Amino acid sequence: MNIMVAYDGSVEARDALKLAQKHLASFGGKIEVVKSVTRKQPLDHSLIQAAEEELEQEIRNQLNGNKISYSTHLVVSSNSTAKNIVWFAEIGEVDEIIIGARKRSKAGKLLLGSTAQYVILHAPCPVVAVK
Repeated sequence: MNIMVAYDGSVEARDALKLAQKHLASFGGKIEVVKSVTRKQPLDHSLIQAAEEELEQEIRNQLNGNKISYSTHLVVSSNSTAKNIVWFAEIGEVDEIIIGARKRSKAGKLLLGSTAQYVILHAPCPVVAVK
């Protein structure tokens, strides 16, 4: 089973990673940790490399030495985070997405949109939202 965790460093994202570990213990497979970054002009490769290394280190620390099969992916795109998550799930043959969901007011959702809501509605596989 390939489980994708949409990761942004938030408390909810850390909780999603913990849940993915539990699912992996039951079903086996691999965790694909995906972080989406909005591309800014011009593209600075040194900043991207630093962000990739930071993501890898953060995930390694959170997995706390557990012998879990995982990989980290930094998606740099001008698309929204939600679209990048769905895109990665489509091309990565993901069986389940686990995403953190933050509480927002109705006005906040209207003005800013909801990444979790978009992913739940458009993902090609089951989505588990952690709050």
